[in-house]
Amino acid sequence: MRCIITGAADGIGKALAWQYARAGYQVVGIDRDTARLAQTRAEFAAAGYPLPCIVADLAQPDAVADAVRILAASGPFDVLIHNAGINAVGHFAASNLARQRAVLRVNLLAPLLLTQGIVQAGLLRDGGALVLIASLSHYVGYPGAAVYAATKDGLASFGRSMAVALAPRQISVLTVYPGPTRTAHARRYSPDNRHEQRRMPPEQLAALIFRAQQRRRRILLPGTAAKIMAAVGHLFPALAEWGMRRAILDRLGAVQYE
Repeated sequence: MRCIITGAADGIGKALAWQYARAGYQVVGIDRDTARLAQTRAEFAAAGYPLPCIVADLAQPDAVADAVRILAASGPFDVLIHNAGINAVGHFAASNLARQRAVLRVNLLAPLLLTQGIVQAGLLRDGGALVLIASLSHYVGYPGAAVYAATKDGLASFGRSMAVALAPRQISVLTVYPGPTRTAHARRYSPDNRHEQRRMPPEQLAALIFRAQQRRRRILLPGTAAKIMAAVGHLFPALAEWGMRRAILDRLGAVQYE
């Protein structure tokens, strides 16, 4: 069994790599951070798990095409997980548009292009799985990171459509809507890290994703808190928007975090 994970050098991607490797999968990681990827690869090797890696900046379409060509030499694969993501937090009207375009390319365009290349080349086995890491923002919004939220909503819509398109090949599509997770990424972009310990550990999230993918589920809201927040966002959208504004947007001030 073989698995591709983007953004595998750290955070949720690294936790997923451990989860799948320990379950017997041969994992191939993709990331742009050369140093961190090398460190992760060394940790896996020390534990007896080989971790072939592809260094690629997924913001560049040519890099995505190169990654597909490299994967073609060692495919096919059973699972493709789109986890890589970046953010740009701040008031949108004053934001760095070049950075926002990069968010669009990494979070949305790259998964589309990579999926197309892999499926077109026959690198995802019949009966396999496609996993998309979206966001709880799909249900509650994300004021202060509107472009990030838009990309994650795009992934959710893509997953819904691809589930139908890939059904004849019995390829399942799982879309995950994580809430706050205890990662460096979340810490970097949050305006308030005083309650960081309340966030879900990435290892717990990875275990929930693995179980949901193995059960061929379509949607995963990981954890009780995420389910409650999603329900509030669905039933009481104004309340959810007020809460997110108080928790995020009002604390950003004029600061732009990149």
